[in-house]
Amino acid sequence: MCTVLFIPQKDSVIFTSLRDENPERPATAGPALLSGENWSFIAPLDRRAGGTWAGINNYGNVVILLNGAFENHRKETAYKKSRGLIVTALLKSVYPVVEWSLMDMQGVEPYTLVVWSEQNLFQLVWDGENKHRTHFDTGSARIWSSATLYSPAAKNYRQELFENWMNTQPGISRESIFSFFSSVTDPENGFIINRGARLKTLSYSFIELGPGQQGLLSYQDLRSGNRQTKVLPLEHFIPDLNNLYFPSTPPDHAG
Repeated sequence: MCTVLFIPQKDSVIFTSLRDENPERPATAGPALLSGENWSFIAPLDRRAGGTWAGINNYGNVVILLNGAFENHRKETAYKKSRGLIVTALLKSVYPVVEWSLMDMQGVEPYTLVVWSEQNLFQLVWDGENKHRTHFDTGSARIWSSATLYSPAAKNYRQELFENWMNTQPGISRESIFSFFSSVTDPENGFIINRGARLKTLSYSFIELGPGQQGLLSYQDLRSGNRQTKVLPLEHFIPDLNNLYFPSTPPDHAG
């Protein structure tokens, strides 16, 4: 929920999420399959709050959470709703961007969502007062870094590392992306961070929407080393209604 990648491929799209958290936080349950009336999704679940920070549903929608909006914010003592529960609510939706636009966010801590829906890539931001939606080019790889953990200079540094790697990397896979993350030995502003007892990278999630009408989520716990993978059949296909709901807008905010 603190570093997210989007990498388009010839016949698939890839998302990854690195979760930076207090190492004292209870270990996460591995990816679970949840289902209800007309919906199902796979996602790792947070044992404390019950939500998630990354998942894919049977409509081929991907929703990934980053803490914070465009800049760091002062935390309140309490909030009305966990941000992870917003992710699970959107994973139950056919049209998560429309659903998000109708949600009441008052009393919710600022956050950023990266959403793949109807073959389109969106950034949805709640800054504590207003919502912001940006529609991105799906042909270009992108990186997001949480504003609560990484300064503007650190974001630029990580962006440069990612771009340099993309320019020299001949093949993209779960393993090659994790090797890239691990190769940057900077415990403060690299990718697999270790800021002591207060903050560490706890997990690596890899999501791929590929051929064969299926979605894949691989979850690796970096404390135990355990890795679990689940596959979800994409049984429901929906038309591209982007032009109806979301006229094209320039990417006015970067992650």
